[in-house]
Amino acid sequence: MKNKSINMLIISFLVISAFAVMLIIFVGMAKRDFSENIKVRQDGLTEGVIPVRDLRLNPSESKEYSVDMVCAASGTFAFELSYVEKTNGGLKQFVNVTITVGDEVVYQGSLKDLIDNGLKVTFKGELQAKEPLVLTFRYEMPREIGNEAQGTYSDFDVHVKVEKSD
Repeated sequence: MKNKSINMLIISFLVISAFAVMLIIFVGMAKRDFSENIKVRQDGLTEGVIPVRDLRLNPSESKEYSVDMVCAASGTFAFELSYVEKTNGGLKQFVNVTITVGDEVVYQGSLKDLIDNGLKVTFKGELQAKEPLVLTFRYEMPREIGNEAQGTYSDFDVHVKVEKSD
């Protein structure tokens, strides 16, 4: 009887340990999806790359990522976002993208247009010293998409160019 209790205790401990390891791995992978911020130079051109790897969505599902644009000085800056595909896993034709700056929508359209047609998203934004300007990228698959999107994914980079505006 004592051996059974010890065996059950050991098995319970192993199961809890396995869940803890899985949780740590999941949280670590979630943090690697997007870089947290891009530091903008006060003068000249700032360029950065935001890698998006293994984006997978189901119908009516969305993923949202935020990037803080920070600068030591205040001013108006011109932004240019362009998408470069790394791997065509078939997902881009099923995904809608909404890019917002604060509360303002600067792009709403398909991921396919951004990648295949080379559309560049351009806008101007005010950076305040020590207060980030938040860019939010929302990738969403509409509910009406069927089985044709099953097993698709996308790998791409978002190239960010920021330059001080006059």
